Amino acid sequence: MAAKIKYMLKQEKGVLHIGGGRFFYPGETYELSAEEVEIYGDYFEKPKTSKEPENVNGEQDNVPAPPDGKK
Repeated sequence: MAAKIKYMLKQEKGVLHIGGGRFFYPGETYELSAEEVEIYGDYFEKPKTSKEPENVNGEQDNVPAPPDGKK
């Protein structure tokens, strides 16, 4: 049996239906075979493995301001 690799759906909304009763939802991780990746790879990406949240602006996310209101 071929190894399966974990992938996530690239799109952020909606659902991908590839037939045969298979539905893929954004934010969920799925195991795909190499053949499936070859066929449907444009719709999937490998999940991010970083434990740190992605930050575009270089600022810390979800950090409360100090009690005196200064940063």
